This record gives sequence, C-alpha cells and structure tokens, in this order.
Amino acid sequence: MAKPQSDMFAGQARHSKLAQYTRVLNRLNALVDWSGLAKAVNDATGREGERPKGGRPPYPTQVMLKIVVLQQLYGNVADEEMEYALLDRLSWQRFVGLEDARDLPDARTIWAFKQLIAQGGGTEALFDEVLRQLDAAGLKAKGGQLIDATLIDAPKAHLDKHEKADIEQGKTPGHWSAKVAAHRDRDAHWSAKHGKWFYGYKAHINADQAHKLIRRIQVTPGNVGDTRLFEAMIDTDKERARRGKTVYADRGYDSQANRRLLKDSQLCDAIARNDDRQRYDQSDVHRRNARLSRTRARVEHVFGGWEKTMGKSLRCVGLVRARAHITLQAVVYNWRRWVSLQGSGAPAAA
Repeated sequence: MAKPQSDMFAGQARHSKLAQYTRVLNRLNALVDWSGLAKAVNDATGREGERPKGGRPPYPTQVMLKIVVLQQLYGNVADEEMEYALLDRLSWQRFVGLEDARDLPDARTIWAFKQLIAQGGGTEALFDEVLRQLDAAGLKAKGGQLIDATLIDAPKAHLDKHEKADIEQGKTPGHWSAKVAAHRDRDAHWSAKHGKWFYGYKAHINADQAHKLIRRIQVTPGNVGDTRLFEAMIDTDKERARRGKTVYADRGYDSQANRRLLKDSQLCDAIARNDDRQRYDQSDVHRRNARLSRTRARVEHVFGGWEKTMGKSLRCVGLVRARAHITLQAVVYNWRRWVSLQGSGAPAAA
C-alpha cells in the first residue's frame, strides 16, 4: 500500500474541519464574559489575592473555570479522565487557553479548585454572575415561574444499624478511620418517587416559562419535601411579576399555606390540585390540572436537557460539595441553553 503523501496545509485543513465539531465551545467563548466570572469567583474565595513571594503561581481562575465547565458539558467527566482529555484533545486545550502551555492541570489540581469554590461559596457567586450576564444579553426571566425539584443520585452508603444510629445522632461511628469517614456521605438521604427509591439530593429550581433558564436553585438532602422550599423558590419581585406573574407547580406543592403565599404576593396560582376528599366528582380538578400541565411540563424539558448533557449523579460526598457540584451543573445547563437560544434568534448580547 502506497504511503499517503504529506501536505503542508494539513494542519490548517484539520483546524477548519474541527471547527464544525466545536460550535458550542466557540459560541461559549463568544457569549460568556469569562473575566467577569473569574472576578466573581475570586471575590468570593480570594483565590487570586495577595500571595507570598516564591512558589509556583496557580493556574488562572478563568482557565480552571473553563476546565470544570468542560467536565460537565461532556457528561460529568471524572478528574482523572479530565487530566487525560486535556492532554489528548487539542480543541479542549484551545478552549481553556493552554494550547501552547508546557504543563496542564492534573487531576489533583482540578479537585483542589472545585474544593475551594465549594467551601468558599464560589459556585453561588458564579451562578449569580451568569444570571447577570443573561439579563444583560436580553434574556431576562419572562413568562410564568416553573417550580419543581429533581433527584440527583449520590454514591450509596452501606451502613449497619449501629452506624445508622450514630449518624442519626450526628456522631461519627467510632470504628471509622478518617479515610472511611471522608468517603461516606452522611448528608444524602433516601427518597421515594413513583414507587421507586433513590438515594441522594434534591435540586429545587425556578425556571422561567419563556426561555426555560434556571433562575433560582437550592440543594437539599433527598428526603426534604418539595413544599418546604416553595417560598424560597418563588420570585416575588414586582419587576419580575410584570413579565409574568403566574406560578406553576405540581401537586406536591398543593397546600393552603402556599396558595395563601401566592395570593399575598399578588401572584397567580397555577399549582396543580390534589383530589378534593369532600367531593365525589373530581372531573373539574382533573381538567384544571390537565390544562395547567401543558405549560408546567416545560420544566421537565429543563430536567431532560440537564440529564442528557451531564447526567443526574454525583462524584462527591457531603452536602457542601454536592451543593457546589449541582449548582455548577445548573450554570452549565444555562450556558448550553443560552447557545441554543442564540441559534433560534433570541436577543443577542450587546
């Protein structure tokens, strides 16, 4: 077999073809103000503040942010796999800005960065800054508020009855070593949904009807009831109400207290109703629920896009790290959705 001839323009041709497969990354680089995101994280964590002289300087926060975004954008990649992918993929090196760098962040460096932003509130600052950028791009929350929660699987902890008793009392079982304790999730809980049991956490969100972007998020153990987070999830701001004042939620949020809260906040009640035990004929209730579900179902598109892109599972233990991980996934979902909205003719950034 003849040896293929070399081509002095081969690199240019491959780069041109590669651009067809990196559309999302190219759009993210164009749409997102990465320096603003890095500043928000640095202000929250103090990562790039004053440092003593000497020692190797850390990788820029902007670079590390892009790395953890890639991890989620391509399916919740493990830190070790991310280290290899950065070494192997030229398109990822270009995206993070390390194409010509001699050294690339290893798995331990990536883990340490995520630990820092989890402990220092960096992901919350990141989420708020992303919302500010979305508003500036003309994608303010519009239409009704879609309130719902989804379960995120966590690594299961197999405990005996004595260990469970200690943990329920807030104690660490005496026979656990420090290493064992660090790898046992004592914050996650079991929760039942549609007759199936899940172990992990809940992501409670508020998404807007028009753009299906996540506007608020809170993370709790899986056994926390949806209705307990209802007040924290709704946006009662008058300016937000002018762009849409109807609040949609499923039957899990149906209570007199929640209905009264919406009335007092001058918001329209579109919470699906549970069957009225005082009435034999439930047809009116069912018709109302069916009518509302056509709009309320848009929140399931959010969860579907989330699961398709990143999967709904964790590679960490503990509520603090789970909150940071899940909030970061919500940020990445919003970015991916932003790219889609720009492609469909939504308002462009100024």
